[in-house]
Amino acid sequence: MRIDRFVAIMAALALCGGAAAQTGRDRQDDELHGSVKRIDAVMYEAHLNLRDQLERGEQLEHLVTEYKQNGQRRSQTYLSVAEDVIFRTRYKHDGFGLTTLEHIVDNREDVVGRTYYVYNADLTLTEIYVEDAERQVESRLLLAHDKEGRISQRSFNDHRNNVFKREVYTFNPDGTVQKAVVYDRSRQKVQEKRWEYDDKGYPTSYTLYDYTEEEPEMSVTIYRREYDSHGNWTTCTEYDMLGDRMLPTYTTVRQIEYF
Repeated sequence: MRIDRFVAIMAALALCGGAAAQTGRDRQDDELHGSVKRIDAVMYEAHLNLRDQLERGEQLEHLVTEYKQNGQRRSQTYLSVAEDVIFRTRYKHDGFGLTTLEHIVDNREDVVGRTYYVYNADLTLTEIYVEDAERQVESRLLLAHDKEGRISQRSFNDHRNNVFKREVYTFNPDGTVQKAVVYDRSRQKVQEKRWEYDDKGYPTSYTLYDYTEEEPEMSVTIYRREYDSHGNWTTCTEYDMLGDRMLPTYTTVRQIEYF
């Protein structure tokens, strides 16, 4: 589904690689500045016209995220192009303001899945697991942290709690994620991901080295963003590098409402 691509892009842009954040405190984890109330994000195909100018193409996905005034995420709603609700995620929090549970409901408000967040005694997020509508565990994500409290390793487990993938993170001096090395279930290195950032801490490039084929492959993605007066990005265009040429693939536009 294209929505998987959309969620992946949004996560990469918001979390700068997925390891520097994830405290369970929503607005902080989403790396937002100011008292954000609502984000309406739409992703479009992007292409160059005959004059080599950037143009938006077909609308692909639509995501609306709402926050409480205290910064907790209230809900996320995934909409079709026709503005119909595909599914919605509702969040629950504990007395410390940490995310503890997501209810995923369909367009009839029936629960189709649940995501649980588990913390240790230091209130550090250590595990996320997903249940289907029948309350069967589908997958688990186990998190290890370094002495700075950053996520240093993510272990992806199947429904039987067997590890099928690990990501190990290395950080830049400023705390941003420099690279992630990915290992498969046999502990073989299969991928390496690297990021570069702008002065606001958002990725400007993402390089993927893929070692799953006989001949290793490398792909480079470039991000170009515009920001509002709070320092939150409002437009992000993603480009794939083809030699020295940047070819646009997606543009995401965010309308941000503040309290």
